[in-house]
Amino acid sequence: MIRARQMALSPRRPGTAARGLAASVSVSTSLVLLVPPVVLGSGWFLLLRPFGDVSRFAPFLVIIINVLMALPFVYRVLQPAMETHWGRTARLSASLGLGGWNRWRAIDWPGLRKPILMAMSFAAALSLGDLGAVALFGSQDMVTLPWLLYSRMGSYRSTDAAGLALFLGLVCLLLTIFGTAAQTRERGDEDIDGRR
Repeated sequence: MIRARQMALSPRRPGTAARGLAASVSVSTSLVLLVPPVVLGSGWFLLLRPFGDVSRFAPFLVIIINVLMALPFVYRVLQPAMETHWGRTARLSASLGLGGWNRWRAIDWPGLRKPILMAMSFAAALSLGDLGAVALFGSQDMVTLPWLLYSRMGSYRSTDAAGLALFLGLVCLLLTIFGTAAQTRERGDEDIDGRR
């Protein structure tokens, strides 16, 4: 999506249609925020009912719904970093004749590793706390931490629920610290270099 937006805005393709395409790519990533995960899950449930037992598809549906819910946040983290990186390295890649996997391995991954890890940690923290999809598709065989926490609260086992909530909060905090630590270190290194 980010690459499509950048190609639409490249100097070789100016115009209203290109700007409209770039704007629609940006807006389409945020449309999922208008639909709650329970509504997405209900839609998938109704679509897959004619194909048999929906619980067979439950793990895949939980993953798909969590990916869709994390998409706007991942896009907001990666879009500025990727545009800056591609602006800096486009001519270098073209002059070296690098493309595809070779470009990714030699140029893109070293430059985009920190924003990608940050986006992944935010997506993981968001997915860990999701209760919507598993509420529809969960069963005795498939239980997530938020569903376990909810069931403990529902059966008045508040001590168990408090322990699970603490564990879930710590895991999300560690993921967030992991995601932002690399960015903070990079900014600190830039400040030191600037003072020199």
